[in-house]
Amino acid sequence: MIVPIEKLNLPLWQTFGVELYIIRLDQTHPHISGNKWFKLQPALERAKKHPNQPLLSFGGAFSNHLHALAYAGFLHGLSTMAIIRGEQPKSLNPTLQDMKNWGMQLHFVSRAEYAQRYRVDYLDHLRQRFGDVQIIPEGGSSSEAVNACGEIWKHLSKDQPLPDYLGCALGTGATVAGLIANRPLQTQVIVVPALKISALEATQMLHQHWQANHADRTDQIELKEGFTVFDGELPYARVTPMMAALWQRLSTCYGIDLDPVYTLRVYHRLSRLLQQGHFPAGSKVALLHTGGLQGIRGCQQQLQQRSAAYIGPLPI
Repeated sequence: MIVPIEKLNLPLWQTFGVELYIIRLDQTHPHISGNKWFKLQPALERAKKHPNQPLLSFGGAFSNHLHALAYAGFLHGLSTMAIIRGEQPKSLNPTLQDMKNWGMQLHFVSRAEYAQRYRVDYLDHLRQRFGDVQIIPEGGSSSEAVNACGEIWKHLSKDQPLPDYLGCALGTGATVAGLIANRPLQTQVIVVPALKISALEATQMLHQHWQANHADRTDQIELKEGFTVFDGELPYARVTPMMAALWQRLSTCYGIDLDPVYTLRVYHRLSRLLQQGHFPAGSKVALLHTGGLQGIRGCQQQLQQRSAAYIGPLPI
């Protein structure tokens, strides 16, 4: 697989003399797109060896991870199950409807119960309830997934040079942990949390992945200073009128479709760093597009309404 890298010609970046690129992981597959393609591969390979054991994982009602897992199960003839945060809606959104159509069993639980998803006793309870299931952590973020995401570098198109800076969103952390652990020395990784957490909390999340993965390189990673982690400024999945307007302008005027929860936040952070003089003139900055565009179907009208409420400049 070759992942395309496209150059973006946006006025703001041209003014500062910095080249902006987008790494199109979203084009890996129509339904298993973005980082999910890499994160799910180890679990799918293992599942194929035990086809009678259903795959069970966790996520919200718009989860890109669960959406990708449902299609992967449908594609490979594997049973899939989802523990979904929150009450069952009266009608299924497009993401949930796809998952149901692809044969995934949907189990809605309270937020209090969902908060137990990492507890060993709760996982044992699920096995007692559903039988001999193969449990995949939320977001697919297993130690194997960290290694698989580290392979992303090997799949990048050679048509464009490696960037000096790579901006990537942090959700459950496996993608970023793998990218940093295997990054080329010339590339600095900029980590933008999709959650409202501090940079310290985000960094601790990365270290937990490295430790769980028995990454002896952890100390070396710190010494290289090859990454910068920022605070997460907005609650998960919250989109302000300004961010909605930014999403709308990038899509309609420049043909750049970003998901509003992850990659849009990364673009916004990178543009602010640009204006603050963080990137020297002549440097190459890349935005990692981690997919997730399917989720827009359930919130596009809301995004357009919020966009209309914003009046002001946009970092484009």
